[in-house]
Amino acid sequence: MTSSRPTIDFDPFTPPHLIDATELLARARRETPVFYSPPLGTWVITRYDDIVEIMRDPASFSSAAAITNVPAPPPAPILEVLARGVAYEPNSVDLDPPGHTVTRKFITRAFSSRRVSAMEPRITEFAHELVDRFSDGEADLVAEFAYPLPTLVIAEILGVPTRDLPDFKRWSDEWIVLLAQRGDMPRLIAAAEAIVEFQLYVAAMIRARREAPRDDLTSAVVAAADELDAPPSDALLTSLLMTVMFAGHETTTSLLTNTVKLLSQHPEARREVLASRELVPAAIHEALRFDPPVPSMYRTATRDVELGGVTIPAGAHIQLNFASANRDERYFEAPDVFDIHRAERVRPLSFGHGIHHCVGAALASLEGRVALNVLYDRLPGLRLKPGQVITPIPSATVRGTKQLLVVYDGRRPREERG
Repeated sequence: MTSSRPTIDFDPFTPPHLIDATELLARARRETPVFYSPPLGTWVITRYDDIVEIMRDPASFSSAAAITNVPAPPPAPILEVLARGVAYEPNSVDLDPPGHTVTRKFITRAFSSRRVSAMEPRITEFAHELVDRFSDGEADLVAEFAYPLPTLVIAEILGVPTRDLPDFKRWSDEWIVLLAQRGDMPRLIAAAEAIVEFQLYVAAMIRARREAPRDDLTSAVVAAADELDAPPSDALLTSLLMTVMFAGHETTTSLLTNTVKLLSQHPEARREVLASRELVPAAIHEALRFDPPVPSMYRTATRDVELGGVTIPAGAHIQLNFASANRDERYFEAPDVFDIHRAERVRPLSFGHGIHHCVGAALASLEGRVALNVLYDRLPGLRLKPGQVITPIPSATVRGTKQLLVVYDGRRPREERG
């Protein structure tokens, strides 16, 4: 064990690491699997085993601040704006047991295998409706399909009116900005103001469902909470539903975009998927490993702890780099190769692990399967538009792109399959 602090200037918010950190992370796994990143102000964990060990030990590694790369609270002007809204409370992804156990039960019921399977016809209909609006030869896959599809799905589950969906896009974008805390103060204040709008909107939904329940997840969560001997506060329910809304569409948008992009960049895999649609789930699984929509999450050390031969001090902010773990040579053969026929039984960490495994994983996978089948059924020759520069979103917690231009050879009717 050593008390020294191995350091690497890793910054996923700026080039070159924003574009591709594969080489740096591979070298870190070999030589410095646990290191400190001065640009982030966090420790970074790169190996699969170490990340799993951390996620299995919430007593030593708290999930507090799990979704932000910034260990310190926001600056005072930001806190002043946020004080106008609903006080944020840790609720699921950033909550440790025993509180996590209680709140997770509310959400797990809504994403049971039976409920998820029952959503397939609606997801299929949404996907077709979106493709119906495409022009005959070119589209922005993010704006016209990959963003609206999961947004429509999670909105229906939660009971959010379609007319309010444009606000959700704006609120989600601003939440990413606020979590990163990158930018000048006016920009961050604008993001905080948007989050206050989001909070007040969800809080109003909770009050409305308590007075007049509907057949939706929001009503179910409120009812389940109110039945407890010690009901959680409306502030906690607000934070919980905000998290579900955000995670329920933002990460799936990236999953859809990344999968289409990777299949376009690997034409042999694309040809195989087109020839045998049974390979669609495998293609999605490999896309999740190769370019995960959630590349990292965070923990806080509750005590001095030794990991990878290095002592991480109590109170340290720690990045669990899922993108690196998913390419750990100890578990994945030829990890930098996109291979839809992988034989490894180990599960990538793209949906988390253990008590924090994503409750919406089955829904996201279903949306991915339906989306790919509809796109390839309806859009012959679907491929990336040549010459475009694909720039990732500057975020350590969401790996996607704001735009992905695709071209295709016309649109088939719904019933026709190539």
